[in-house]
Amino acid sequence: MLKQTFILTFLLSLSVSGALFAQSKTDFNNYRTLLSNGSIPDDIRLTTPEKVERDMQISRPELASSVKRKFYVGIHTSIDRILHSEDCVFGDPISTYVKDIAKNLLKDDAETFSQLRFYTLKSNETNAFSTDQGIIFVTTGLISQVSSEAQIAYILAHEIAHYKRKHVLERFKQNVTLKNADYYELSTYSKERELEADADAIELYKKAGYDEALIEPTFDVLMYSYLPFDEVRIPENFFNSNEFYVPDFKFPKEVFAITAEENYNDSKSSHPNISKRKKQVLEVLEKGSGWTGSPTILGADRFNEIRTIARFESIRNSIISLDLTNALYSIYILEKEFPQSNYLTSMKAKTWLALAQTKSQSMSKPYESRKHKEGEIAALHSILKKMDKLELASIALRQIYDIRAAQPANQEIQAIYERMVETAANTKQFSLESFSKYNYQQAVQRNKSYNDSIAKIPVDSLSKATPPAVNESKYDKIKKKRSVDGNIDLQVFDSTAYYLYGMQDIMSDSSFVKTFKEFQNKSTNSSKNSENNSRLIPAIPDLKNKSIALVEPDVEILESSKKTVKVSESIKANATELVVAEAADNGYNINTDNAPNELTIEGIQAFTFLKTALIQTKGYSKVNFFPVDYLELQSMAKKYSSDVIMIPSILYVDSKKSAPMDIARPVIATWYVPPMAVILLTGKLLDSQKTAIQFVGVDLKNGHADQSNVYMISGRPSRILLGSKIYEIFKSTN
Repeated sequence: MLKQTFILTFLLSLSVSGALFAQSKTDFNNYRTLLSNGSIPDDIRLTTPEKVERDMQISRPELASSVKRKFYVGIHTSIDRILHSEDCVFGDPISTYVKDIAKNLLKDDAETFSQLRFYTLKSNETNAFSTDQGIIFVTTGLISQVSSEAQIAYILAHEIAHYKRKHVLERFKQNVTLKNADYYELSTYSKERELEADADAIELYKKAGYDEALIEPTFDVLMYSYLPFDEVRIPENFFNSNEFYVPDFKFPKEVFAITAEENYNDSKSSHPNISKRKKQVLEVLEKGSGWTGSPTILGADRFNEIRTIARFESIRNSIISLDLTNALYSIYILEKEFPQSNYLTSMKAKTWLALAQTKSQSMSKPYESRKHKEGEIAALHSILKKMDKLELASIALRQIYDIRAAQPANQEIQAIYERMVETAANTKQFSLESFSKYNYQQAVQRNKSYNDSIAKIPVDSLSKATPPAVNESKYDKIKKKRSVDGNIDLQVFDSTAYYLYGMQDIMSDSSFVKTFKEFQNKSTNSSKNSENNSRLIPAIPDLKNKSIALVEPDVEILESSKKTVKVSESIKANATELVVAEAADNGYNINTDNAPNELTIEGIQAFTFLKTALIQTKGYSKVNFFPVDYLELQSMAKKYSSDVIMIPSILYVDSKKSAPMDIARPVIATWYVPPMAVILLTGKLLDSQKTAIQFVGVDLKNGHADQSNVYMISGRPSRILLGSKIYEIFKSTN
């Protein structure tokens, strides 16, 4: 028998109760998303239990022994969710840049600097935070918003101050009643501690040589972070092309005010408002002797490059999170500086496709964002929100068709175009016969000529016009309003239907028409068999035609006891060993370069793309979305010689020791919630010890994911019970 190859990607979701900066310029014309690089740090390589046991050996006299394990288990569990998320990268240009700024801030404190590690989070949230373990996270959203290196330095100095003063630990000691020492709860410092960190930050900032005058504007970054990284007016020719024209009246005339207030009510907030923080900083500065520093220590060119990387990343983040207006707006801004960027062109095509798809499926999320009701982006958001399905589908098709015409050899653009044609074919209002053979300007001129000719006819002649036939039907009247070639007649030209003009080259493209009709027929047939075609993984026996890859398990720990840590570690080790062994015994060649004990950078990068595909599947729901990491997924398919990656997921719950919300909290917080978690949260697993096994599949061709049935084990998943179920699953594939 011809052996199948298994590239085993293994996710063990376990809920248990009881480099130097590269000097070469980034190629923004062919930009790719940030990825982890270099040696794998212990923060990533070690499991949660291993880190807990390591830290338990550290002397912490300020932490009572009775709660020490609870603190480490809770804090490492919550931080590991961040470290192992699809957003987190290390050894990338931004992390390295931030590290270099920190090195300068701590040039007189080498000991503290040696304790710190730096990670980038690919998120549009404007944020930076530190942990008790010396980890500092900085988001791309923050870097995209700042105006200078000095602003990053001040924010970083603030986080270093939190770390040095052990504010996380202090917060824990004040809240020992917390059942789980979750980092997110412990990082909500008091107003006094925030102001304390600001004061310390000034000293670090000053010694590092940064300009005093740039501290106060840093708070503007925080106050206006809900707006895009720049304020640029969208021109009224934004949607126009050589063929297509959008009338000026589609653009709102109102001014969208920016209403952010510095002195907002912070009585229910853990953080003091911007006004109070500014006031204290200014008071501290006034008491000291003023100084003149520099906006940059590492160089303006390097700052600009790093900020541009963050801004390019913001587009990908926006598409994943369905913040499509922001994606389109950011692309417009960046194209002014990088008009030849293939990355921006590709992302623009993906954004237009996503806009058309979500509108076609009546998804409200991309069009109901409150944060897009202020500033210049509000005009674009207002236009897109008011468009109907046919209007947006027409504009999106026009945009993507033109992009494809400019890059006929680009396979990714071709794939996006085909998905757009499919979207148009599935949009009920979209009909090939609806579009005029004229563009907008031609229709306006011909309509004017027609009206002028009517005006030259004597009034008497007009009044003696032949009355309608007595027996004229509704359909006869309709036909009179159509030209002989089936296109919209000039007498009924309607400027509000502008999108029906300027599409003739597309509608007369035989290749487009053929593809459009094929998708229409396919849609009709698939709707009749929707249930049969709804699953990527109809049944486990199909596993023999899929591939599986083994990567570092994602472990959830709900109980802070030593026993629980050992149980989680044991189940993880057993599950990994059993899946590998059973796959091999059933005649599969196994690639273990991504196994927990053999974790590689390539494995971490691959799993990042898989996680993102799963998140898009969840966020875009029933939309036949186009994966944001299409090229990367295609590369994975070639590398692993497989079109589908299967992810075994194992969930263990001991409901006798955990309340439902103790289980629900970490499950909901994970990057992907499979159906078995829904079963768990509805109470079906809360009657005893249960283990659920499920396979989640990611189709590398289209980036979509689906799930198999859930397979249950009663009781704690001992090696024997776990092995018998995995044996049963693999035997069913033969």
